[in-house]
Amino acid sequence: MGRRSWNSLPARPKRHTHGRGPRSLSLAPSPRSRRPPRRCERVPRARRYLPAVRVPEREADVLADADVVVAGGGPAGLGAAVAAARAGARVVLCERYGFLGGNLTVAKVGTICGLYVGGDGGEFDFVVGGIAREIADALARDGAGVGPVPFKETAVFLYVPWAVKRLADHLVTEEDTLEVLLHSLVADVVVDDGTLQAVVLATKRGPRAVTGKVFVDCTGDADVATFAGVPTELGPPGSRQFGSMQFVMQHVDAPAAMAAMPTLGDLIGEHGTHLSRDGGAIIPTFRPGEFVGAMTRVRNRDGTPVDVTDVRQATWGELEGRRLAEEAAAFLRAHVPGFADAFLDDTATALGVRETRRVVGDYVLTGADVTRGASFTDAVARGAWPREYHVRGRTTEYEFLPAGTSYQVPFGSLRPRGVPNLLVAGRCLSADHDALASIRVMGPSLALGQAAGTAAALAARDGVPVAEVAVDELQTSLSKQGAVL
Repeated sequence: MGRRSWNSLPARPKRHTHGRGPRSLSLAPSPRSRRPPRRCERVPRARRYLPAVRVPEREADVLADADVVVAGGGPAGLGAAVAAARAGARVVLCERYGFLGGNLTVAKVGTICGLYVGGDGGEFDFVVGGIAREIADALARDGAGVGPVPFKETAVFLYVPWAVKRLADHLVTEEDTLEVLLHSLVADVVVDDGTLQAVVLATKRGPRAVTGKVFVDCTGDADVATFAGVPTELGPPGSRQFGSMQFVMQHVDAPAAMAAMPTLGDLIGEHGTHLSRDGGAIIPTFRPGEFVGAMTRVRNRDGTPVDVTDVRQATWGELEGRRLAEEAAAFLRAHVPGFADAFLDDTATALGVRETRRVVGDYVLTGADVTRGASFTDAVARGAWPREYHVRGRTTEYEFLPAGTSYQVPFGSLRPRGVPNLLVAGRCLSADHDALASIRVMGPSLALGQAAGTAAALAARDGVPVAEVAVDELQTSLSKQGAVL
């Protein structure tokens, strides 16, 4: 059989056959105007039934024992690990990539959303503080970030993804009681009598365990919670967000590109009806001639959102995302002022994911809570980002809060049901699809991580379930850290 050409992958066949994945396995005890690449239509082959394989019982060496174990080093995990360490806890932070930052770095988003709330006069103020503001201030001080930058009826913070990588390195290595384990994918957990005892990591030397008193799931996909038996929800198509593949353009004529930004949607309408989105953004990074393209919507072959917890869908999403990025870059070069002599430098390390599994917790934050600016007696963070939907067709829809309105997030939304020593933070928190459309973005994720890490440190210190953490002490501690409640 001959080799396939590189530009025939993926080929976007007309339909998609979803294979039945393997059952979960656990360890005991528990040119300027170049046409887009031609698509070669392939018909998926039916997959034959393969029986499950029994994995032999084996022991996993324990790499570390901690007061607080944080799974996932994205915005939420970074906030959780640093906050817990600063509270005096011994912390282990497990991250599957070779660097921290999650969507800040892995997905190269280029904007931190959800940091600000707007006033009646068009001014903006921080709606989250603490570690999130510390990061924004550090990036701005180093010339690697700026905000607030007005965006529609709200504002964003622009940043250089590389700068966040190094800033995250500094934040975690400055804490003496915080150990980071990179290239450590959480593959399973150990539960004894309903209580989490350890996370099991997939490493090059086989499974390794990290034991702890309290665990914080910041994986984005609720991996720890799922393995521990916590009920989760995964919205069906139409109630789940599409992901995107960001890409980096170099050698851009920045003044011309900046001037063309307001016309991007019109240019797509005139020349880009083949693109996966009817809008998007081209984001300057403050480095000469460099812009991040946010112009893709990645779908499965059958048009549904990619569920990255399914390895075949995740694989398709990465391949298709790069194809769509190349397609969008060719459009920019051909039709958008400032990009005629530019080139596509690279895509993000991985697909930017907006929504997969959400845990069912002691309180489920709702879209109605967001819209009405809800208040809670156990509030641990605030949000003000609009409900932003990447759900229908090629269009992104926004439902803005009234000027000056923000809502609180309760501690109950960070406590999954059924496991007494587990907390969650980030986009896998206990929220419905409509609330997640607002609270999933990176500003609130940093704040929720800080809240979860602080609560975990208090629970570990006092030897109590997370539900018995004194809310008044938690809120006092967060306020002293500069958090906005």
